Amino acid sequence: MKIICFALAAVILGTIPDIVRAGEGGTTCATAQQIFSGSSYSGDTSAPGYGNPVGAMGPLPSPGNDAIYYFVSDGQASSGIAVTAAGYNFGIFLTTDCGGSTAPPIQAATGPTVPATLEINNNGGALTAGATYYIIVSANPSDASAPSGTFSFSAPFIPVTLQSFTIN
Repeated sequence: MKIICFALAAVILGTIPDIVRAGEGGTTCATAQQIFSGSSYSGDTSAPGYGNPVGAMGPLPSPGNDAIYYFVSDGQASSGIAVTAAGYNFGIFLTTDCGGSTAPPIQAATGPTVPATLEINNNGGALTAGATYYIIVSANPSDASAPSGTFSFSAPFIPVTLQSFTIN
């Protein structure tokens, strides 16, 4: 039993440096961080661990490192995500295809001016209920002169669906 505990502790401790280095937001589509209404998020895309897994969203390049978040919609439109601070020329995108696609993002907002608001709707309408949407924080595709840095955003109302709930 002690050997199993030590092995489990070694595995967990071995993954901590990668988690700590990357900060908030997933560094790949598979590790995207779920976002919730009423919460704030921040990170630093210039920190070790971040890369550019998305590459492009249709005609818009993703010229910097990407921090990736997601939510599952309840089908309603929201008040949007407010980028409250950015230490670089950011781009923030709403898309259904985290891996990049030929389609442009559903919505986008770019910096360096803050605050900026990323509308969370399907071009003015409600989102598809049950669909997963990705929020990708990257660099401004129109000006990659400052492609990574610190960011903060808040999610005052995200139209999310509870996927599961368990009480032990």
